[in-house]
Amino acid sequence: MKTAGLIAALLLMTAFVANAQEPEGWRFEVTPTAWTAGIEGTITVDGQETEFDKSASDLIDYVEFAGGVIGSAYYDRWCLRVQFDHISLSTDALEVEDQPQGGKLDSDIFFTEAAVGYWLGSLKKGGSNYVFVGLRSLHTDSDLEVFGADGGFYTRERNLLDPLVGVQGSFPIFPSKIKGLSIVAMMTIGGGGDSELIYGLQPTVQYQFTDDIGVRVGYRRLAWQVEKDKNGNKMDFSLAGLIAGLGVSF
Repeated sequence: MKTAGLIAALLLMTAFVANAQEPEGWRFEVTPTAWTAGIEGTITVDGQETEFDKSASDLIDYVEFAGGVIGSAYYDRWCLRVQFDHISLSTDALEVEDQPQGGKLDSDIFFTEAAVGYWLGSLKKGGSNYVFVGLRSLHTDSDLEVFGADGGFYTRERNLLDPLVGVQGSFPIFPSKIKGLSIVAMMTIGGGGDSELIYGLQPTVQYQFTDDIGVRVGYRRLAWQVEKDKNGNKMDFSLAGLIAGLGVSF
């Protein structure tokens, strides 16, 4: 049902596209972002399932760095969009089964989405709609140190790469009263690479102070479903939270 709903939303955003003036020439935008994400889901390792649900406030004491950047290049109807995020976590208060002294975990997580888009038109004056096709990658690099005489040091890397499709719609809010205020919604769905299913949601409210500078505040959710492998390992998890950034156009 979740997958069907996302597909229906993608189709709805592209179903009624009105004629509008085509964009022309080159345009660029760079937006540094901060993403306060929590994490929830289940992970199965060697047939043993573990559930977790940590909000952004639960994780804030363990986050050493969380930031990213969105870059877009436009030429006429075409768009190249790249979004990159890095989250670094560290905790020495880790509970380890059968090891009363616990342990320490250091983990770096990198997310990258790269997609090519095509402008479809606009539902209303000042808005725009794009359809995208691209890739999403997830890279994790974790070091686990288990304290005590029976402890040890363990390193694990994981890489997931999957194709995706998506749409982005931009809709002005109160254009006659507030110039430069709009809602921009990005939705993606994919899988079939290293994951069974991936999806993403990113609705934001944007306000352009000038033609070149604007603030973006919204919500971002990324999710993965990775089917069970021969060792009984499986993942079904998502990260979600507030995202904010300052966009510079030129």
